[in-house]
Amino acid sequence: MRGRGLSLLELVVVVAVLGVLLGVGFVALQAYRQNLVVREAALQVATELVGIRQQARRFSRDHAFVAAPGGPTYRVGPVGALVERSLPAGVVFQRVPGNGSVTFYAPYGRVSAVNSTYELRGPGGRVLQVNIVGSTGKVVVRAP
Repeated sequence: MRGRGLSLLELVVVVAVLGVLLGVGFVALQAYRQNLVVREAALQVATELVGIRQQARRFSRDHAFVAAPGGPTYRVGPVGALVERSLPAGVVFQRVPGNGSVTFYAPYGRVSAVNSTYELRGPGGRVLQVNIVGSTGKVVVRAP
């Protein structure tokens, strides 16, 4: 007659199944976190671009955004008084438009680099693009 508990074989099978599920879950979690870091950086850049366009219109003063390819930092603010800021850890500018500078001109917020793209690369090679569309400077984040 068999007891009411688990046999050693049943326990080993349960532990093995749990190990496989945890392994798959860990890999998926890492990929999800890498995607979040790149998305956060792209939204940060998009927010900065929208913000300086609004400031150019509001204060009637030209504002610029400057970044270099391969770098994790950028400069933003009124022309002549740019402030340096950093992207989240592990994210760099992979590609920048022209010389890396975009200027929003007062008083209407027109942009110097029409239809330009900043491309960001993060951990795991994930890439997102921040596009400046049209002369009015509409900002769109998308995957390449």
